[in-house]
Amino acid sequence: MKHRFRHIREPGKPALIDLPAAPEIGETIRVMESPLANRRALLDAILKGDYRKPFIGENAEGRTLYLSLHSIQSRMRLDDPWALDLLYTRKAMSFLLFRPDPRRILMLGLGGGSLAKYCYRHLPAARVEAVEIDADVIALREYFCVPPPSHRFDVIQGDAAKYVESTHKTYDVVIADAFDHGGIPPSIRSATFYDQVRSRLREDGIMVSNFAGTRAERRDHLAMMARAFSDNVLLVPVEGEGNEIALAFNAGVAKPSWKAIHERARDLAQRFQLDFPRFASRIERSHKIGYLRRALSRPSARKRHDPPSPA
Repeated sequence: MKHRFRHIREPGKPALIDLPAAPEIGETIRVMESPLANRRALLDAILKGDYRKPFIGENAEGRTLYLSLHSIQSRMRLDDPWALDLLYTRKAMSFLLFRPDPRRILMLGLGGGSLAKYCYRHLPAARVEAVEIDADVIALREYFCVPPPSHRFDVIQGDAAKYVESTHKTYDVVIADAFDHGGIPPSIRSATFYDQVRSRLREDGIMVSNFAGTRAERRDHLAMMARAFSDNVLLVPVEGEGNEIALAFNAGVAKPSWKAIHERARDLAQRFQLDFPRFASRIERSHKIGYLRRALSRPSARKRHDPPSPA
């Protein structure tokens, strides 16, 4: 079966309407609806979790893309729109410790474009492609300063898993950060998906995945990733945000040169102004204490013997 994908060529910025103030939110909520819409009813739907479109929350410091009030897609600082505001996005850049010069990057899930536009700006030798299934998410991209299409940047509307299945391109880095209202989309909840991602990676390529959701969901995805990548996976938690970042290696990381990685971390910190030395320390400790193995064996419910985080 042939799947259709649409390359977004014409930037557009849809008009938004502001909803009434809600003290329990603490932000101005903006939605893509008619100016004649019942704004109180729209706000009530958002508060109840019944609103099904992405929407924007804004205060004096930043702009947030929501799928629901409990599901943040992206957050952008208004004083520095290109910065990585959420810690998990900064930690996802840890792939540079192992692959500092990627030439082709595939993003599975666009959201507010934080990682896509950061890679575009700070890795000028790389071509960045982002696949996003939700047309409404794509429509809001200019509110988050996502770059227009060019020879180095492309936004593709379509299912991320089906794109991986159908493309003949290969990549240095594949970053999976795709979520819908139910969490991780069904199309990437399969061992086949991880097998196909690995087949699209170049010899020394890396898959980066943002894991959120229940412990059972994370464990299942980690198990599928570990099988697909022959256990060549490093896992680190994201402090304060509840996420975990997994790095899966096509060529393996059985005996990484941690001395070289720490030296590279210092160079990357100067270049990107991100705390790569801490990222490297966390990843090394995760590797040494077998955090991935412990995560795969942990029970679904939170208990006192949960695996320690690499400090």
